[in-house]
Amino acid sequence: MFQYYKMDDRKIRESSGEDYNWLVVSGTDPEEQRHLLDKYQLPEDIFIGANEPEEVSRLEYLRNTKLNHPILYTLIDLSEVTQDRIEDRLEPVTFIYTKDLLITYVSHQSTLIKRLIEKHEQDIQRYEDIVAYSTLMIYTHYIKGLQEMKKQIDALDEAARKTTENNELFNLADTERDMVYLDHTLRDQNHTVDRLMDRKEFLDRLDNEALVYDIKLRQKFAMKMVTIYRDLLETIGGLFSDMMDNNLNHLMKYLDSAALVVAVPSLIAGLWGINTGGLPGKDNAIGTIIVFGLAILVGILTAIYLSRKDFSK
Repeated sequence: MFQYYKMDDRKIRESSGEDYNWLVVSGTDPEEQRHLLDKYQLPEDIFIGANEPEEVSRLEYLRNTKLNHPILYTLIDLSEVTQDRIEDRLEPVTFIYTKDLLITYVSHQSTLIKRLIEKHEQDIQRYEDIVAYSTLMIYTHYIKGLQEMKKQIDALDEAARKTTENNELFNLADTERDMVYLDHTLRDQNHTVDRLMDRKEFLDRLDNEALVYDIKLRQKFAMKMVTIYRDLLETIGGLFSDMMDNNLNHLMKYLDSAALVVAVPSLIAGLWGINTGGLPGKDNAIGTIIVFGLAILVGILTAIYLSRKDFSK
C-alpha cells in the first residue's frame, strides 16, 4: 500500500500521488514493488529479504537511478506483540532518501511510521529527522522488549532452582532462541548506525547533538542488555544441567541403598544355603524360621541406618 505525505513547516499531512515528498510503502504487493522499481529505476534486489527477520542492516549509496544521489538505510525494528514468534516480531524498515524525496518501506503490520508521526511530528523538519527519530524509536523498542525478556529470565532462574520439568526446559530453549536473534540483529545493526552517525553530511543536516547522543546511548544500553541477558541464559542453562545431574546422583544413592538393604538378608540366606556340614541350626526344626528372622532383622537395621543418612548432601 502506498501512503503519500507532505512535509512542510513542522507539519506532516497526508497527501496525494501528485503532491508529496514522503512516500511510505507497506506490505509485500509484488505489483507495487514493481511499480516502485520501474518508476525510480531502483536495483532489482532492493526488496529481497525486505520482510524477512534475517534481512541485513545496511547503509549504501544507490547508483544509476532516477533519484538525486539516493542513500539506502535499512534497520530491523522489534514489534511489541510479545505473543508472536521472534521471526514475526523482527520487522525490516528501509529508508531511501535524497534531498527532495524520502521513500520508506515497512511491513504491513508495522506501526513505526504512525507512532513516529504521533510522537515527533513537531520535531521533524528534514528527512534526516525522520531517519534519526526512527532509529531512536527502534532502539527504544529493543530496550522495552529486552526488559520484558528479563522477566522471563528471572522466572527461569527461579524455576531452575526448584524443578527440571520439561516445560521449563522448553521455555529456556525458546528464550535462548529469541536472544540469539536479538543478539545477532543488534550487532549487525550497530555497525550500520555507527556508519550513519559518522557521516558528517548527515550530522550537519540533522543539526541535533542531543538526538545523536540519545541514539548512541540507547544503542549502548540495548547492546549491554542483550550481552548480559545472554550470559544469564547460559548460566541458567548450566544450572538446569547441574540440577539434573544432582537429582540423578540422589536417585543413584537411593537405589544403591535399596540394593544394600536387600543384599544383606540375601547374604545371610546364602550363607545358610551352603551345602556343607557344620551349619548351626541344621538339625533344628525351627532353624529355617530363625534364619529368616535373622535376615529380616538385619535388613530392618540396615534400612533404619540408611534412612537416617541425608542423601541430599
